[in-house]
Amino acid sequence: MYKGSLFERLSSQLDNKNFQSDEEAVYASIANNLSRIFSTNAGSAEIAKDYGRPDLNNINLSMKDSIEIIEQNAEICIKRYEPRLFKTKVGVSREKLTLNEMNILIEGYLIVNGRSKRINFKADLLKNGKVKIFKDGI
Repeated sequence: MYKGSLFERLSSQLDNKNFQSDEEAVYASIANNLSRIFSTNAGSAEIAKDYGRPDLNNINLSMKDSIEIIEQNAEICIKRYEPRLFKTKVGVSREKLTLNEMNILIEGYLIVNGRSKRINFKADLLKNGKVKIFKDGI
């Protein structure tokens, strides 16, 4: 039975009774962690200055260069702070780029029942500052 990450166990944020399987609980746990990563501005977590997404308001480059920096920084942060995912790739959806909103696609692999399984998440960064994370297919 999946018991959650250390943070989730300490904060009681994951209730396994809501999930049909351990696999679903792991997906929810990863989505929860990705949500925290994308909700935090890099530099604002005192213990880890590289935790979180870059401050989107202070990127003074072209749109193309800004998007590439966001993608690169997000990949590095996810690889460091979400170790359950590996071979992670991050892409900003250029088609859905609107004023103060952004869709980010996260691809990676996860070990499930001893086997490597591809998994995709979508992060919606909304104009009200909220972040919604969806597992592909939800």
